[in-house]
Amino acid sequence: MTRTGLVSLLTLSVPCAFGGPPGATLHHRALQAVAVSPTSAEIDAQVWAAVAASVVNADIVAMGRTYHPAAVLVTKGGTKPIAAALDGWGKDMVVARKDGVRARVELRFDKRQDDATTAFEAGAFKYTTTDRAGKSTSSYTRLEALLVKTNGRWQTVMERQLNPITEDTWNQLPH
Repeated sequence: MTRTGLVSLLTLSVPCAFGGPPGATLHHRALQAVAVSPTSAEIDAQVWAAVAASVVNADIVAMGRTYHPAAVLVTKGGTKPIAAALDGWGKDMVVARKDGVRARVELRFDKRQDDATTAFEAGAFKYTTTDRAGKSTSSYTRLEALLVKTNGRWQTVMERQLNPITEDTWNQLPH
């Protein structure tokens, strides 16, 4: 899996506190530590924890459910429909699993604006892969997302992956 594929795949995956793998509760608590409203807590549960669990479980279908069908991914390279991004990420997940690579994502937010049906969130994610030999490699990337609540469910309509950041910058984000 390429670095670009790994960073893109990160589209957020953190072990979920709802019966997820060990360590999931810690991440969920970290998300809730910055959740300043009931809406943010709802988004954490319906979107970010679900994405995290989908990465850990290499479940691209579950990840896809967190996106609105018309969602767009924005990167330095341009824009694309989320369906195209999910197709590539799903292929990356298959290769990673075959190669014995596990992945996880942690999220931290320094800006969260929301109301009952719309939200903007800005922060960063830490995407970590662990190879078959147990060697872990992490990358840190700024992130922005627009979300909408439709039929009682939060979904991402735009995800923008920005520049890489340092581990020091990551450590300064609220958590």
